[in-house]
Amino acid sequence: MAFHYEKRRYPRIWDPVCAWISFQKDTAAYGTLTLDLGPEGARFSTLREVEAGAKLLIAIQLHFSTIECKGKVCWTDYAPDGLVCFGVRFLDLSETERALLEEFVLRHAALTAAL
Repeated sequence: MAFHYEKRRYPRIWDPVCAWISFQKDTAAYGTLTLDLGPEGARFSTLREVEAGAKLLIAIQLHFSTIECKGKVCWTDYAPDGLVCFGVRFLDLSETERALLEEFVLRHAALTAAL
């Protein structure tokens, strides 16, 4: 019998959250949505090519504030619709920003579980 083992330490938000990303080699900021979000990273999608290891700047709009940090692309994959999906690890969240993000994720997980 096969089963999925979840390696993540924190719950994830599967509902989209508004974000802006800027790649190191491209000065434009791209509006996007998270495909899943946790205190240590997120998954995004885009129409452009993305390389594993790429560095980027991220701004995530929470209900009560905006979290800004650097990130590193850990993996990329193509979705069936042709979009490029990629996972990002957050690199320099302050303790305050990490606490805000953890609170946001945990609160959202509790609300979702109550429904």
